[in-house]
Amino acid sequence: MHTPRLLLALLFGACLALNSHASETLTRNASGYGGTPQQAVANALVEAARQGLGVVVTLDPAFRTQVREWVVKQGVATGRWYSEPETQLPTLASVAGYRVLATRQISEGLWQADVEAQLLDYAPVGPDRRHLPSVAVGSFRTAQPDFDLGGTLPAPEVSARLRNALVNSLSQSGRLRVLDRDFSADLDQELNVSAGSLLPAAQLQLGREMGADLMLVGEIRDFQLGRPQRRYYGAAFNDLEPVVRIHYRLIETATGEIVRADTFVYRETPADLRRRLRDADIDPERERDRISELLFPDVAADLTSTVTDTLYPIRVLASDHGSYYLSQGSGRLVAGRLLSVHDTLRELEDPDTGQRIRLESPPLATLRVTRVLDDHAVAELVEGNAAAITADALLRPTRVAATTPSGRPMTPGSSAAPIQWD
Repeated sequence: MHTPRLLLALLFGACLALNSHASETLTRNASGYGGTPQQAVANALVEAARQGLGVVVTLDPAFRTQVREWVVKQGVATGRWYSEPETQLPTLASVAGYRVLATRQISEGLWQADVEAQLLDYAPVGPDRRHLPSVAVGSFRTAQPDFDLGGTLPAPEVSARLRNALVNSLSQSGRLRVLDRDFSADLDQELNVSAGSLLPAAQLQLGREMGADLMLVGEIRDFQLGRPQRRYYGAAFNDLEPVVRIHYRLIETATGEIVRADTFVYRETPADLRRRLRDADIDPERERDRISELLFPDVAADLTSTVTDTLYPIRVLASDHGSYYLSQGSGRLVAGRLLSVHDTLRELEDPDTGQRIRLESPPLATLRVTRVLDDHAVAELVEGNAAAITADALLRPTRVAATTPSGRPMTPGSSAAPIQWD
């Protein structure tokens, strides 16, 4: 009988808890100049807000106007704290209060004011990730109208599923903040509803709507199972060999500079793919339409690894009794992935550009990922020199590609031409 009331109480308590962490107070000291003491204080407050809240806030004309009106109304007496402005001034919702430390006349018609301002800064729910670069996954064009993945899929569906898998993979990597571009209309509607309340936390959320630091775009050239030319005596072999080729670009949005551009090629042997499908309880013969359930996330994890390696290479955090703990987890690595271990031989400087070029050693050892968690992974040594696996080592994802359809040497009857018995 009392369950609905209890549920409402719990929800109300949860909302209060979220609101208590929605903002944090910053204290900034700043100086400003103007023709009157009030104008000098107003300009000092704008400078304090610029330091704590960013340039976007202080470029808002309404912000400057309302700061000036607020200061004129309050006065400029030193040492007294003035509380936050009334709710009729929504653009000042980020200012919790201020006090004037000193005012003095520099020359005729010029005043200087020193203020201490308290500003509300939005505090995200959960760990603070604002120091990480942000990325948005843009559109992936297609070079074909459809693709064969155990069944014919239209190109727009392949592009959309790859994009969704990349968003998930980049989010799980823990090294980037991934901004939503699929549900922008829903997000805008929610922000507008929040802004109508004029609460400081809601205003901060609306004012801090971000643009991405990086944009990932590309073109899907191939995304299919099996190579058409591999047919023997009229029968198709290696119909589980993935053929995936994607041109991608990682672009810095502020400058339009291409941070990285390359052709990504996904490599997986049919035998390994069959093993992984079996582990996922997918029968490739009877459930061919489910193969893509494994393929899209796996391709996205590989491409994410290639892209984020530009910013955050995989490192060895520690080792313990033959287990190696790696700095990347889900979204970047999957169980069974092989990693080659390299050492930095030395760095050279390009005489034309001044860029540092890192010379890496050939593979010194190979690790296999045995367990993947959210923020790290565990690996074991497969072959090579264990002494080379140090905190300074560089780890590169690698795969052993089969040289023939079955992974065995070709026999005289394996070619496409009939056997000549004479």
